[in-house]
Amino acid sequence: MSDPALAEELAGLLEAGRGGEAAARALAGAADERTWVRDRALAALPRLPHARLLLPALEAALRDGGDAGRRNAARSILAALAAPGALAGAQRALDRLVRHDADPDVRLLAASALGESANPAARAGLEAALGDVDANVAAAAADALGSLRDPRSVEALAAVAGGGDPWRALAAVFALGRIGAARALPALAAATADPLLAGAAVEAIGELGEPAGLDALRGPAFSDDAELRRAALAAAAGLLPGATPPPPEWLREAARADADALAARFAGGAPADDRAAVLLGAAGTEAAAALLADALGDPERGPAAAGALGLLPSDVALAVLLPRIEAADAGAREELLAALPPLPDRAAAARVAALLDDADPEVRATVAEALGRAAPAAEVRALLAEALAEPARRAGAALALGRLSGGDCQLLVPLLEDPSAETRRAAAEGIARCPGDAVAAAVAAALARETDPAAIRALAAALAVTAGAGAVAPLALLARGPDAGARFAAVRALGRTGAAEALEVLLQVLGNADDPGLEAAALHALGELGDPRAAEAVAARIDGDHRDLRRVAAIALRKIAPAGAEERLVRALADADWRLRLSAARTLERVHAPGAERALRAAAEHDADPLVRRAAARALAASHTAAG
Repeated sequence: MSDPALAEELAGLLEAGRGGEAAARALAGAADERTWVRDRALAALPRLPHARLLLPALEAALRDGGDAGRRNAARSILAALAAPGALAGAQRALDRLVRHDADPDVRLLAASALGESANPAARAGLEAALGDVDANVAAAAADALGSLRDPRSVEALAAVAGGGDPWRALAAVFALGRIGAARALPALAAATADPLLAGAAVEAIGELGEPAGLDALRGPAFSDDAELRRAALAAAAGLLPGATPPPPEWLREAARADADALAARFAGGAPADDRAAVLLGAAGTEAAAALLADALGDPERGPAAAGALGLLPSDVALAVLLPRIEAADAGAREELLAALPPLPDRAAAARVAALLDDADPEVRATVAEALGRAAPAAEVRALLAEALAEPARRAGAALALGRLSGGDCQLLVPLLEDPSAETRRAAAEGIARCPGDAVAAAVAAALARETDPAAIRALAAALAVTAGAGAVAPLALLARGPDAGARFAAVRALGRTGAAEALEVLLQVLGNADDPGLEAAALHALGELGDPRAAEAVAARIDGDHRDLRRVAAIALRKIAPAGAEERLVRALADADWRLRLSAARTLERVHAPGAERALRAAAEHDADPLVRRAAARALAASHTAAG
């Protein structure tokens, strides 16, 4: 029987007051061996009128110790009925059962159903059940609180984790990791000292994702238990990318002790072991550095190796990377340059600056980035001033000057008249970092005469930054001009002015654009401008027909963040396009939208895309924090 037919049959039975018969039919559907039949039956039930009539029979089925299938079906139905916005009586019934029923099996099933319901109202009853005389019921309540992921449960779970009962404590530790709240760290750190809990605590610390949890892994990383050591290192590898560099010395020592096994894991098989790569970077030996550097060109291992190279001690990284950069071809050279640490002295900077005339523009740009991060900025500035005298190195030198702290307007402004369009564009990009009043006039004059599309875009951006509100009039003129590339550049730049005067121009562009690219640029610029008066015009695009424009509109709302966009953003969470769902979830993290909680919880639990699930979980946590 299809789910519409089942729903119609149940509705008829309930309308006639035959709750027992309806419950029997619903239980049969929810106990069906076919997953799709069960799922459809459970989805249909909360929408039925008079569903409260099912509750007595479902509670009786929950007590039926002779039929495990029927009992579990009752649990699943009660969970579906107790979901937020479904049947409040079901949640209250489960709360009563978990607190007061004489049968521990019924209390356990009620706890499980409350966790599955994803209803925040279940928290109080589940926290009370943590003290149940039956350890299995208490463990089920802890697991259910982990499913709810409500940070307000951390203190109750932490008390159980330190309470001495290993079965309850173990369940509480796992639940703390699933909730993912930073304030769970002290309890989890304490649990690492208990041999029975240490493995679960280490796993939970890794799941928590808080870089501050690194310190709690120090003891387990040197344990006599090899499995616990490996788990602690794996958890540390997951936390390390978010921690303030460099890696702690104890982690370098622990990773060195396991270096041979890490190298074997990273080098062998596909896909590459990303955590082994991170730990090789933390180990910081020349052998580890060489292995990582040689993996950069490997499509399987390259991305992990690139991130891990940033964890090496600076002297080790330079000793391994600089000779390889000088000997590499263009493709490998770019990747090796990007992995360089900040250059510590003039000698290292000079070796990199020698590549400013590389034939590959991507390599020149990466050289400029490396020089812009160099520690001896004054010495690098002198090297680059010398390079400007050589036409082959001038464009690269201009790029690098623009990336130095504070830029160098005195050297860059004359380059706006250079014969090379690449040099003019590089100079304009650097000038955008210079003080405004000193260069705004020169930039405006250069923009008026420029013909190269890429240079026009760079000059428009520079004018927005250097002239502020004074840039609105010339950019508005450009935005209404005949050249499509110039219009696009001007619209994007208007958002960067930060000027209220830009709002009207951008709204006109948004209303009149017949090009989706220009409309997207206007939406992006309005988001950058952050003026709440644009909220309705931007939010309206979420309901449009153009998929990419809907996504850009959701992103733009992050800075404008109007409460009135809640309904549109909730609808976007159910869109077929995962990118729009991701943008909506990320925007809801910034917008106080209490009505979005149910949709966010559903996305956090069930969305097909892991990025969307994580973004929805963060938005849900932010909503709970805002609520108190």
